[in-house]
Amino acid sequence: MTLEEQVLHAWKEWGIRVLVLLSLAIQVLLLVLAEFRRRVDSGVLRAFVWSAYMLADSTAIYVLGHMSVTSRSPEHRLMAFWAPFLLLHLGGQDNITAYSIEDNRLWLRHLQNLVVQVAAAAYVLYVSSMLDSRSLLREATIILFLVGAAKYGERVWALWRADSTPLGNKYMSFESPNRVSFSAEIVGPVHGRGWEASTYIAHLLLDIPRDLMNGPLPQQPRIYFWIFHDEVYRIAERQLSLMHDVLYTKAELQHRWCGICIRVISSLAAIGAFLLFLVVDYHQKESYNKVDVAVTYILLAGALVLETTSLLAGIFSSWTCFLLVKWRFKQGSREVMEHQIEVLPGRRTIWRVVASVYQLIHAGNWRRRYWSGSMGQHNLIQLCARSKTSGISKVATWMGLEDRWNTPFYSWSIPVSSSIRGMVVNQVVVRQSEARSHTVMARTRELYERMGWQAENIKLDESILSWHVATEIYLRWYTERQQETATGSRWEEGHRPLEYRAEVKDLSNYMLFLLATRDYMLSPTASRIAYVEACYALTALEYSSAEELITLLRRWGIA
Repeated sequence: MTLEEQVLHAWKEWGIRVLVLLSLAIQVLLLVLAEFRRRVDSGVLRAFVWSAYMLADSTAIYVLGHMSVTSRSPEHRLMAFWAPFLLLHLGGQDNITAYSIEDNRLWLRHLQNLVVQVAAAAYVLYVSSMLDSRSLLREATIILFLVGAAKYGERVWALWRADSTPLGNKYMSFESPNRVSFSAEIVGPVHGRGWEASTYIAHLLLDIPRDLMNGPLPQQPRIYFWIFHDEVYRIAERQLSLMHDVLYTKAELQHRWCGICIRVISSLAAIGAFLLFLVVDYHQKESYNKVDVAVTYILLAGALVLETTSLLAGIFSSWTCFLLVKWRFKQGSREVMEHQIEVLPGRRTIWRVVASVYQLIHAGNWRRRYWSGSMGQHNLIQLCARSKTSGISKVATWMGLEDRWNTPFYSWSIPVSSSIRGMVVNQVVVRQSEARSHTVMARTRELYERMGWQAENIKLDESILSWHVATEIYLRWYTERQQETATGSRWEEGHRPLEYRAEVKDLSNYMLFLLATRDYMLSPTASRIAYVEACYALTALEYSSAEELITLLRRWGIA
C-alpha cells in the first residue's frame, strides 16, 4: 500500500472522529478566549479568536455533510448520535455570537444555514438506527436534537436583534419629542453607591447607546439620578461592557424566559443523555466501536460542562441582578411610588441574602476592568510619512492594497490615562451646566476666528480630519515656540502654555482611529471615504518626513 493510500485510509477511518473532537475543542477555546477578548487588547488574541470563530461553523457543517454516509456503516452506528452535538456547537457559546458588527448583518445567511443544517442532522438520524424504537438512546437523541436546533435558532435571533435597535423595531411618534413615558420602576433618582447602583443605572439607560449606534434619538428621555462625581466614569465602563454583550453575545436573550428555559433544558438533557449512555454502554459493550464510544463520552462530558457553565454564568451575571431589582420594584414598593429607588434595599431577608450573594460573587468589580482599558491610535501624518519610505508599504501600493495594509499596520493602542478619564468626566459635568456650556461655545467660536477657517456645517468625518490635521500643525508650532523659549525667546503676548499636550494628541489620534478602522462606531452619516481621499492626496506630495509634511501643510494654511 502506497503512502497516499495509507493517508486516504487513515482519513476515512479517523477523519470524522478528529473533526468532531476538533469542533468541541473550538467551542471550549471560544468560551475561554471570548472573556479575555473583552479585557485584553492583543492582536495575537484577536487572531486566535477570529480563527476559532471562523473554523467553528465550517467544521461542524463539514462533519454533518459527511456523516450521512459514514453513519450508515454497521461499525459506526454510534456516529449518528453525534449529529445533535454538532447542532449544539453551531449554536455557539453565549459569550460570543459575533466577532464583528458585520457578522450581525449576516443574520439572514445564518438563518438559511440553520434550516439546511437542521435538515441535514434530521436526515442523519433518519437513515440511522438512532430513531428506532428499540434503541435506548432514542429519547436522548430526540431531546438533544431539539435543544441543539433551539440553541442554533437562538443564535440567529441574537444576531438579528444585535443588527436592530428598540426604536427600529417599532413606530414612535415624532410629534412630541419632549414627552417620554417610562414605567414606574425606572423613574426617579437612584440612591446609594457601589457595584449594584452603577450596574442598575447602566442597564437602565442601555437603550440610549443602542439607538445612538443607528443615529440620533428622536426623543430624549428625562431621567435624573443622584450620581457621585467619581462614579460617572465607572458607569460609562459598565455601559461599554453591556454594549459588548448586546452586540457580540446572547446576554439579552439569555435572560429572557425562553433563554432560561433553553439553558435549563439543555443542562438537564446533557445530564440525562450522559446517564443513559452509561446504561447503554454497560449493557451493550460489544455493540459499538470502542473508539466511537470514547469519542461519545468526550462529547457528552464536553456538552455537560459547556451547558452547565452557560447556565451558571447566566445566573450570576449582572443582567440577572438587574432583572431581580426590576422584579423587586414591580411588587409595589412604596419607595417606587415616591420615586425614591434603592438598589437591592434588603428590607426583607430574601433580598438581603440576594444582595450579599451578588456582592460576594462580584467582589472586586470596582478594581476589575470591564474592557481592555486602552484606546486605539492612528496618525495620518505619521502614516503618510512612513508609508513613503517603507518597502512593504510600497509593495502593498504596487498590488493596490495600500489601504488594507497601512490602516491596521500603522494603528496601535495605548492605556487610557487617568487625566483623560478626568477630562471625559469633567466634560460631562460641564455640558450639564448651561452657563459653562455658553462659555465653552464662546471660546470655541473665538478659536475658529483665530485659526482663520470655518468648521461649521461640515460633516463629522471631515470635521475629524480637519481637527486632526489642525492639532498636528498646532502641536508642531507649539514645540517650536517651546524650543525658542528654551533658547531665550519669549512667548507671544497672551499665549498660555498647553496644559494637556499629550492628552490632546492621544484624543486626536483616537478619533482618527475610529474614522479609519471603526467607522461603524460613529454616526451613520460618517464615512471613511474622506479619510481614504486624504491619504491619497497627502501621499502624492513631495516630502521625506513627518516634519516636512507638517511644514508644507502650514504653508498652505497661511497661503
